[in-house]
Amino acid sequence: MNHIPEVSIILENQPNFRSLEGIQTTNGRKFRKNMIYRSGSLNKLSQADMDKLEDIGLALVIDFRSDREVYSYPSMHIPSVKKTMRIVIPDEARDRAMEFLGNNDKEGIENVLIADYRRMILSDSGSFAEFFRILETTGDLPLVYHCAAGKDRTGLATVFLLTALGADIDTVKEDYFLSNDRLKSLADRFVRKVSEEGRNGEIIRPMMEVRPEYLEAALDEIDNSFGGLHNYLAKVLKVDFGVLQDKYLASR
Repeated sequence: MNHIPEVSIILENQPNFRSLEGIQTTNGRKFRKNMIYRSGSLNKLSQADMDKLEDIGLALVIDFRSDREVYSYPSMHIPSVKKTMRIVIPDEARDRAMEFLGNNDKEGIENVLIADYRRMILSDSGSFAEFFRILETTGDLPLVYHCAAGKDRTGLATVFLLTALGADIDTVKEDYFLSNDRLKSLADRFVRKVSEEGRNGEIIRPMMEVRPEYLEAALDEIDNSFGGLHNYLAKVLKVDFGVLQDKYLASR
């Protein structure tokens, strides 16, 4: 069963930009239109992309990227955006992956993101909590939150958000794995580029995708360290479920 509506806005130069509108919760309520978007980096937008974002009145950007990423790939200026807020979640997996790639260590690369998802749960819960405080209090809507590819840091943030709003686990996972469809062409190009440099490009593919074992690692860490996902949201991230649901879900 398809729980995720068709993407309402397609950007030329950011394939993983998409709205959460229309996603349904277990009590039949749906995510409101033109409220929240998730994305990868906004550093290569075409003029047509910029026009689309201005047309929807995009008002707030929440950027999860590290200082290095922001410096190397600065976001483009979107005229309608009133504010950009930084919530830094480090991209530690990148350095380890490059080291493993240099050593042609396939198993090492396959395990990088498994370890990094666990690390984010243990080390970056404060950042995810800050993300929820913004969602609960901001009047600058619509907003977009993003990292580099829009699949790992953004993916986990979305898992937490959709769960807090009452989506079932099948819906949460369907949205999470949709990144693989959106990013396949980009992943293929990157693998081909690495191969053309004389290395085994295929071993880098795990870094370009989301996989069940990544999400399972995060959820397992949450279960072991914090007593389950709902407890993690309520006690660690201190999510105000009622405020979020009233703000972002349409009435039945």
